[in-house]
Amino acid sequence: MSNDPSSKRQKTVIGLLIAVILAIGFFALNRNTAVQDLEEEKSILVSELEEYKRDLIGQVAANDSMNSYIIAETSRLNATIEEITSLKNASQSELAKYRSQVNDLRKSVARLTSQVDSVNKAYAVLGEAKRLVDNELGSEQVKNAELNTQNTNLSGKVTTALKLQLSALEANAVSLNAKGVEKPTASAGKANRIKACFTVAQNAIAETSKRTVYMRINTPDGRVLPSQSEERSMKVGTETIYFSSKTDITYEGRQVQSCAAFDLTSTLKPGTYTVEVFSDNAKIGTSTLVLN
Repeated sequence: MSNDPSSKRQKTVIGLLIAVILAIGFFALNRNTAVQDLEEEKSILVSELEEYKRDLIGQVAANDSMNSYIIAETSRLNATIEEITSLKNASQSELAKYRSQVNDLRKSVARLTSQVDSVNKAYAVLGEAKRLVDNELGSEQVKNAELNTQNTNLSGKVTTALKLQLSALEANAVSLNAKGVEKPTASAGKANRIKACFTVAQNAIAETSKRTVYMRINTPDGRVLPSQSEERSMKVGTETIYFSSKTDITYEGRQVQSCAAFDLTSTLKPGTYTVEVFSDNAKIGTSTLVLN
């Protein structure tokens, strides 16, 4: 067998080349594995951040300031996700730095979630307390409205009770002769005076004072026979109306009888006449008479 030096050198070179190729392949394989591991780490970090972001977005606080903080933290998560996603050929040290940031963000999200839960519970308690207060306030307002209505009704009843009340009222046409003697008549042609005689009922709470009682005569055709004195109108509620005659009485809470008379200056027409009696700015009685 030949021991040619040239042949030995070729074998040595070939051996070295094979060793270099194997070394390069080994290092390339290790590098690809490392790169693959780093990419997987990036994906894991991004996935965790996306999950934290979903949790954060799901937190809705009853406090506007807390909601503003949630929005700011969500923006910070988005920025970190963007940084990690855009990394090219990241090193272990870079990913370690981002892993530390992700851990800090996880703790921040957990702390914020706890705070939001506490705030929402506190606002729920406050909301329930407000609802109870509003209900009680509404009930009190209803009670006050009912009391005001009762007071108004009672005041109206008292005001009515203080006014004069008639227990009897009778209207008649009379014929008055030259001697001043009155004779009741149902003849329109003979009547020259219309009278309304009334009885004011006893009223212990009515004010003791001098009162004016008005008589108002309405003709069959709807006209009012006006008083012949200078004063011929009176106030009833908010309305000013004509009256036919008036008389004054002194009322002391006991029963009082009196009459109001209207002397005719012309012949009456046949028909039904309505006689109304007023006092204290209110109507207190009505009667009718028929003349032939």
